[in-house]
Amino acid sequence: MKILCDRQNLQDAFSVVGGIPPQKTPKPIVQNVLLRAADDRIVFFATDFELSARVTLDSVKVLRPGEVLLPAKETSALLRELSEPTLALESEEHRCKIESGSGSFVLVGDDPNEFPAEPTFDGTRTFKVPSAVFLEMVRRTSFAAAREETRYAINGLLLDYDAGNLRLVGTDGRRLALTSAEIEGGDEPARAVVPIRTLHSLLKAVGDDGDQDLEITLGNSQIAFSLGDVEMISQLLENRFPAYEQVIPKVADSTIEVDRSLLEKNLRRVAVLSSGDVRMVRFEFKSSSLELSAESSGVGRADLSMDASVDGNGGKISFNPDYLLDALKVSDLETIRIDMTDDATPARFSLGENYTYVLMPISGS
Repeated sequence: MKILCDRQNLQDAFSVVGGIPPQKTPKPIVQNVLLRAADDRIVFFATDFELSARVTLDSVKVLRPGEVLLPAKETSALLRELSEPTLALESEEHRCKIESGSGSFVLVGDDPNEFPAEPTFDGTRTFKVPSAVFLEMVRRTSFAAAREETRYAINGLLLDYDAGNLRLVGTDGRRLALTSAEIEGGDEPARAVVPIRTLHSLLKAVGDDGDQDLEITLGNSQIAFSLGDVEMISQLLENRFPAYEQVIPKVADSTIEVDRSLLEKNLRRVAVLSSGDVRMVRFEFKSSSLELSAESSGVGRADLSMDASVDGNGGKISFNPDYLLDALKVSDLETIRIDMTDDATPARFSLGENYTYVLMPISGS
């Protein structure tokens, strides 16, 4: 194999697949990325058996077709360091020489014939959504998904589609983030739990390219994402996601409106003096104000007051400040709404158009 290509285009294409290979694996061959060259285009393919990614790069001069395995970690690092506009790649046996200006670098891979084949996919349902819309939905919900490996059923986001409405839901049992959008996809309902790692890889691959439609195809145990020259196929998690509709409060005794940016700033200040063992900030809603307080034994105490519009009796409730800050920083509203009943009932935060956040209070405070 021998090719000439633009360095920046090569680096951008490789970055899509370069993060897929695992750092540790009983099958070291998947720590490589497969490069195939033919017909003035190259294709990169990587997999860890659960997530696979494929990206095609056109406008490449293929002087001799062929394929080679490139070690993912070292190739990514090398491409970031090179600065010449054009690179020449030539492979012989299991070695690939990259020539850049006056430099020459040889990467040693494995036998391409031993690399796993691209997965077959039997998708049955296809949706189309503007990529910028879907990626914003992921940003609004992925932080709320469980991280503990023992909570496998909620280590992902629920994709819930019904009659033109797509919802993404993330929860770890202490908080729940839900956002929705109207999309194309027919009337047949569909539900799937997508691993967080898959969605984070998609965020990196797509970047800020919001002008194209992202095509999402669901199969019985897999999901595929396609955008331009990028394709990803991932295994789904078991669909044992909680009945999230039952978690969202339908009524509340008090409704409060506050300035989002001011609340975020003040909450960060007060949280400095919340206890390290039990992170907690107390919210006290009065007739026209919100009082924030936190205390850490042997360290100090913080008290802060800010304006708020309170409809109802108000009251006291305590939250983990980190859980609330996670949501506030992805909200796009100037004024947010909080619906609460008491210090033992989850509070509902309206943080944007079609964006709801439910947070469990810290009881016994």
